[in-house]
Amino acid sequence: MKAIKDFISSHMLPIAAFVLMLISFAVTPPTGEMIVSLRWDGIAMAAVMTMTIAGLKKEKAVNGIRRSAAVFTHLGSTAAFFAVITLLLSPFITSPFAVCSILPIAMDILKRKERQEMIPSFAALITLSAIAGGTILPGGSWHSMVLHKALGNESFLTTMLPYFIASLPVLALSIPILLGTRTMERTYIPEGNEEAGGNKGMRMLYVCFAFITFLSSLSLFRWFDILIFTAAILIVFDREVFRKADYSMLLSMIFLLIAGKGFMPVTTALMADGLVWKTIITAELFGGLPVASFLTALDTDQVLLLQAVNIGSAGTMLSLPALAACGIVGKEYRKGFIARYTIISVILLAVFVAVLLIIA
Repeated sequence: MKAIKDFISSHMLPIAAFVLMLISFAVTPPTGEMIVSLRWDGIAMAAVMTMTIAGLKKEKAVNGIRRSAAVFTHLGSTAAFFAVITLLLSPFITSPFAVCSILPIAMDILKRKERQEMIPSFAALITLSAIAGGTILPGGSWHSMVLHKALGNESFLTTMLPYFIASLPVLALSIPILLGTRTMERTYIPEGNEEAGGNKGMRMLYVCFAFITFLSSLSLFRWFDILIFTAAILIVFDREVFRKADYSMLLSMIFLLIAGKGFMPVTTALMADGLVWKTIITAELFGGLPVASFLTALDTDQVLLLQAVNIGSAGTMLSLPALAACGIVGKEYRKGFIARYTIISVILLAVFVAVLLIIA
């Protein structure tokens, strides 16, 4: 019984998505055309990203960050380092995985510096940096993978660049807001044994996969070609990664896209007026991936939809990076993290809304 409970709790999203898909069949019975018309380019991108994340995790590709972080002697500079690293990595490895990779390293550094009480503040900053960085490229979030190919002639980068730029001063101001008078506090970190990394050659392979994913998001390659290429390379060089990969997000995306097709008559009626603001609110309440998967089937302005979903992913604890951070910090620091993250994420949300009003 405990094993079943653990499985359900760790796979809540794909299970809920599967149930929604089954319910949607009562509204619109599934057809072959429904399956064929799914966003298969986004699904293929998600599949490649799933393998890339599994490989980077398996080979401990981010362990070098630990050594770099130990160099900084002030809390403020340490926080800025983690914010910048997360901001730069999240567009290439997804914002949730950036949080899962960087936050444990930050927690370890703070414990070695004997500054454990700062973990909630660092967690909030890293999570916000991941969300901000994840806006700039399709690979930065699972909901952007769903939507990026529907933009037509519009460029993803030019569409989301104003939001990314607007997030930078928010991140810069978040450091003194979160750290307060301790921003310039000097800290000492004792020497410690570094965790061994994986195979260097395999790390470079998965870094190349992340870069190829970036190039493919610019429509330089077809997604199915990249998926077949990735699978072929891994079958030859690293079949173990297929077993270690976490397919929860990929399966959730597929189930939700099918459910979105099934519920299309309902969502069309509900979202007939005020699409942008309704999308922002629903993304705040249910998260970006479910909303993007449901609404991408609608015959509507996909550029505005992309902006609205990304705006709605800020200011909520139901975004995937925030949920990941909640799980990582544990019960001891969770309340502090939620309080601090809510403050700075609401500021980011307000800035994103202001940008939308200016450019819309």
